[in-house]
Amino acid sequence: MQPELERSPPAPFFNAPASVVWLCAALVVAHGLRLISPNGWQDQAFYWLALIPERLELMLNGAGRDAYGVVSFPVALVGHVLLHGDWMHVLLNAGMLLALGAPVARRQSGARFMLIFLVAAAAGALTFFALRLPDGAPAIGASGGVSGILGAAFLIMAGPRAGWPELVSRSFLQTSGAFLILNILLAVFGPTLFGAGIAWDAHLGGYVAGAIAMAALSGRR
Repeated sequence: MQPELERSPPAPFFNAPASVVWLCAALVVAHGLRLISPNGWQDQAFYWLALIPERLELMLNGAGRDAYGVVSFPVALVGHVLLHGDWMHVLLNAGMLLALGAPVARRQSGARFMLIFLVAAAAGALTFFALRLPDGAPAIGASGGVSGILGAAFLIMAGPRAGWPELVSRSFLQTSGAFLILNILLAVFGPTLFGAGIAWDAHLGGYVAGAIAMAALSGRR
């Protein structure tokens, strides 16, 4: 009688760390809740969370009842990640987070992974505002934060420490150049291909901020 072979446990369906999975779930659930909520609530969510250059312009000029306030402006800088145009939009961002966020979350703790994402989202929003004032179209979506995670992941690929030296390495600069070219193409052809404008400036601002945040966190003992 032959001995029974020892069976290895089945591989988990999700290989990504819990922080990545929970963030993706939050984006998807937030979009679903917004779709089933009353129209008035959807309008309020857009008013409070979307990046609206006109509201910032009113705030800077110190006039207008719809101007951002000391609370609503910081809320919009990070809250816009919870709003998406449609299911394709949110699933694309969630899918990219699942694919790219795993190496970043494994290198950092869950809290630091979220910090990189939120810093990148805020930096992408500020870049968007800087280039779209005074009357640019509003923007929503988590792509600025996702671009920051992409920058952090590329930094890990550039070197084992993913610290400050890798920011100027040939490998990281080459991949960053490809990311820049991709966003230039999105800015030119995105409206025709996708039927809507692409916040390429938020992508670039988030990418740079995510890479810098990753380098700063990796440089600490």
